[in-house]
Amino acid sequence: MTALLKQRIDIHGHYFPPAYQQFLKRHHMDLLDGVKGPEWSLDRQWEYMEKLNISCATLSLSSPHLHLGDRREAVETARSCNEYGAELARQYPGKLVPLASLPLPEIEESIREIRYCRKALDIRGFALLTNHLGIYLGSQRLDPVMEELDREPTLVTIHPTLPQQQPAGAAEELPGPVMEYFFETTRAVVNLMLKGTLRRYPNVRFVVPHGGAFLTILSDRLIPLAGLLLKDRELDIAGDLARLYYDLAGFSMPKQFDLLRTMTEDSHLLYGSDSPFTYLPVCIRQAEQMDQKLGDSLAEQIYQRNPNTLFKEVGLLQ
Repeated sequence: MTALLKQRIDIHGHYFPPAYQQFLKRHHMDLLDGVKGPEWSLDRQWEYMEKLNISCATLSLSSPHLHLGDRREAVETARSCNEYGAELARQYPGKLVPLASLPLPEIEESIREIRYCRKALDIRGFALLTNHLGIYLGSQRLDPVMEELDREPTLVTIHPTLPQQQPAGAAEELPGPVMEYFFETTRAVVNLMLKGTLRRYPNVRFVVPHGGAFLTILSDRLIPLAGLLLKDRELDIAGDLARLYYDLAGFSMPKQFDLLRTMTEDSHLLYGSDSPFTYLPVCIRQAEQMDQKLGDSLAEQIYQRNPNTLFKEVGLLQ
């Protein structure tokens, strides 16, 4: 059955470098945002890629982030993870593509890490969380980092994490990935738009996860109301939403996908597996449903042409 799956490039995959595994053990994190952390290894990575017919996979850290309040720990963990990812890319060129992590919200240290990744590690893509110790993407405090990222065409994937404060008992009743991740993704992207970050840093190609989260529904409300509430700003919410890229990781078929196509062009849609957090049998079922929904031409565009074009624009693949 899986041999019939169409070939694809995975824009949303995760890994667990040794330094990150040690970090999680130090902090006794058996549960990651309320769910049991999955096992990851190179063998398991290859299994996912074989069964899903993935020719190339991006790899990034998921949530929780590596900065829990200890600046030095965050800086050292980010560096070790990025060096591990770069070594994987050297060993398996064109197969595994690391997306670097930054020790945000530390500004100077993050700028140094961006420069190190580009010059020493030849990493051209970065993975940022929706918030870093409560500082959301779009915050002016992060502008120096955005300026550094914007110095050349750069891929930046967004990944949700938990907010600094949740309603009492929420994590126990409903783990973050079930619902809170969608709120977080929507909140961060709206902030990026309202603060003008997307327009000030056009070299940064943002990829929004999970089919755009709640943006597909909120856009009809946000487009007219933002202009009324923020009359002093030159907002183009519809234009910003159309310029963003979106991965289809998770359960984006069929409802989210249909709505997403009213918000952006097909050229801005990308495949994502969300491995290994989404278990392989579920990934396979989703991939099969996606193949059937898309058909040959659109599947080839979303699975291969779109990511290849994006990767070439940012120099991710030589």
